[in-house]
Amino acid sequence: MNLALGLVKTILRFMWKRGKLSHVPYVPMESVVVKHRDWYTLEERDALLEGMFRQYPRWYLFFYLTCRLGLRKGEVYGITHRQVRHIPPRLIIDHQLQQGTGKRAVKIITRKNNEAYTLELSQDVLDAIQWHIAQGYAGEEFLFSKTGKFPLRLDTHKHPLMRVQRALGLRLLSHHAIGRHSVASQAATGGESIKAIQAQLGHRSEKSTHRYAHLGSRAQLGVVTNLAPVLPPHAAGQK
Repeated sequence: MNLALGLVKTILRFMWKRGKLSHVPYVPMESVVVKHRDWYTLEERDALLEGMFRQYPRWYLFFYLTCRLGLRKGEVYGITHRQVRHIPPRLIIDHQLQQGTGKRAVKIITRKNNEAYTLELSQDVLDAIQWHIAQGYAGEEFLFSKTGKFPLRLDTHKHPLMRVQRALGLRLLSHHAIGRHSVASQAATGGESIKAIQAQLGHRSEKSTHRYAHLGSRAQLGVVTNLAPVLPPHAAGQK
């Protein structure tokens, strides 16, 4: 609505400049409802992971990879031992699971855009994977299936997620919001470049990543603040 009203204001101003109007009429803009932030801060993320570790340890790695790497739901469910490389620590994202329908079971497909990408892993992520395997939660092929079979709708993660969120008083955000959207938003507010976020999310085009660019304005003040002199001359000279 405001885009249309803005266009009307531009046209009226154009007509006024051309002498068609004696003045520019006032065009009131619609009030915009401020949307609640649909991503977790680092503190909320850490609270969720702590709660998951205590209440649903079998699901802990699933959400650790979700919240640390920003993977899509089908990419997390489909992670195999083959994709995890230890030297150097890497995760090869070359496929995902496509949820089934009433007529078709879950199947493995190439990831979005048919392009594989590689994520460098920090030691904490690799340690979490090794912990999950040591606990006996992984299967022979998949990290999150003992038998190699998956639920038709790929939705068994929803119950533990909602239970932990409610127990901790966290906002009931979806898998996409706590993972993919939160990782990008946290990175943007932390000062990471759009290029770095694009690489982390595996976006083919930078256009998909630019939805988070506005969040970088928060980080800009942090850059200026962190680079401030310990005692600038003008401050030292004040009486």
